[in-house]
Amino acid sequence: MSRLIHRFGTATLAASFAFTAPAASTPLAAQDITLPELVPMGTTVGQRSGRLLIRNAMVVSGRGTPRSNRAMPPEGPIDILIEDGKIVDMILRDPVNMAGGNAEVDDMGADLVIDATGKYVIPGLVDMHVHIREDGGEMGARALDYQYRLWMGHGVTTVRDAGTGATLGTMTRQRDLSQRQDIVAPRLVLCQRWPLPLRRWDVGNTPEAAREQVRMFRDLGADCIKISKSPGHYPDVMAAAVDEGKKLGMHTMVDLKVSETDAVTASELGVRSVEHWYGVPDAALDGSQDFPTDYNYWNELDRFRWAGDLWRQADPEKLSEVMDILIANGTNWDPTMVVYEDNRDIWRALTLPWTRTLYHPSVIHGMWPDAGTHGAFKSEWKTSDEIMWRNNYRIWMEWVREFHARGGLLTVGSDTSPWGGMAVIREMELMQEAGIHPLDVIRVATTNAYQALGMEEHCGIRVGCAADLAVINGNPIDNFKVMYGLGYGFYGIAPPSEQWKWGGVQWTIKDGVVYDAQALLREVLWYVEQEKAREREITQEG
Repeated sequence: MSRLIHRFGTATLAASFAFTAPAASTPLAAQDITLPELVPMGTTVGQRSGRLLIRNAMVVSGRGTPRSNRAMPPEGPIDILIEDGKIVDMILRDPVNMAGGNAEVDDMGADLVIDATGKYVIPGLVDMHVHIREDGGEMGARALDYQYRLWMGHGVTTVRDAGTGATLGTMTRQRDLSQRQDIVAPRLVLCQRWPLPLRRWDVGNTPEAAREQVRMFRDLGADCIKISKSPGHYPDVMAAAVDEGKKLGMHTMVDLKVSETDAVTASELGVRSVEHWYGVPDAALDGSQDFPTDYNYWNELDRFRWAGDLWRQADPEKLSEVMDILIANGTNWDPTMVVYEDNRDIWRALTLPWTRTLYHPSVIHGMWPDAGTHGAFKSEWKTSDEIMWRNNYRIWMEWVREFHARGGLLTVGSDTSPWGGMAVIREMELMQEAGIHPLDVIRVATTNAYQALGMEEHCGIRVGCAADLAVINGNPIDNFKVMYGLGYGFYGIAPPSEQWKWGGVQWTIKDGVVYDAQALLREVLWYVEQEKAREREITQEG
């Protein structure tokens, strides 16, 4: 029986992780930790097998009671047998079942074996809101490979692009390559962003023109529609776009901003998912929003300083009614709390442990105020702003928790790509901070998203479901931080020189193909170092 994995001969997958200890280390003096040997981008490949066996796993299935948000608790140890990308058997290895007839332990004809003793296995994570950056832009010649590895290195097997910067033509080709597992990449669900072209509001600005535009999106290869600030926010235009999309099998996601259409209107029109929080408190206001008299929406400092304050202005009784309407209509809510978190503590964002290692240098530069860059609005950011945003989060989280408790379809999204993998894990932490049980958070981040995307074969961990899985070196129910790459979640537990060996997600499995998650992150380290060197050269030449 062959168990080939990279260059390690007959070693099992479990053993291969131990064998990757570096010949040399890269010190990071500023954080007093040691990083593993860097791996050139493109070294790590997915391992295919006819039959894959994951042995002795603690399983969090991501499943639960229909019409409720009650998730199933961990179970194990369990052997998971995978064939042709699907789970075909689950063998119970606990003492009671072993005594009852499962005492014999063999490889069940598997040609690839993962020893998951002491590890947790969950369904593959889904990032429901990303914006993929193009190759050759600010993130360098291999920006796509960099972003893909950040996701896959953190157990993310599917992403929904809410408006790519890499052109839909490029991304449809990437989608096909990913589907065939010809590239190392998560599964790609592509929403064409409206307006198209950007900054033009005379395109698609009537109901019939909107229908024509949606048909054009479909011809371009889009899976879905993403309506941002545009004529698509006019209720009659949105109604036509959503209806035409349904006829073509395309769902609609909306980033409502502060616009004519609120979350209730969008939900009643049949929108599949509401992003961020825009439109939710707006639907519960007594009259107009109370912004300063010199407020200007297109001044991003005004926009982001005051938008979150709508939670404070909303009527709680009306907000309760809004929740009920969204839930009755089956509207998915994708809050993306993580992307606004620096509003409540900008210094925290600048000092996260991965800023010096896994961040592309352009991400740090993008945090500096720049009137011409979307989101770089903090030309003035005060203690009072952070306090207001902390209060915004308190109310926002109360309603996220309430939406979930009432049975709403909640999902996880990052609204980013340059740090998408870490952002997904952080969004899960914020869900827990909101009061949602970690078991429920895993369901939110996996099978809830599969449901929202209509991925029927991706149904969690059970026989017959597609084998999208993450094998985690630790217990995420106790501590989501163990899922962060390079052992960042083991701060204070592992010595600084050993921390990276503790990993996070150890193996990411997509349709039965196995990827060494930590090796992918070592490729990210290599690329970041290459890009820092390129930036230094540009600076010296300038």
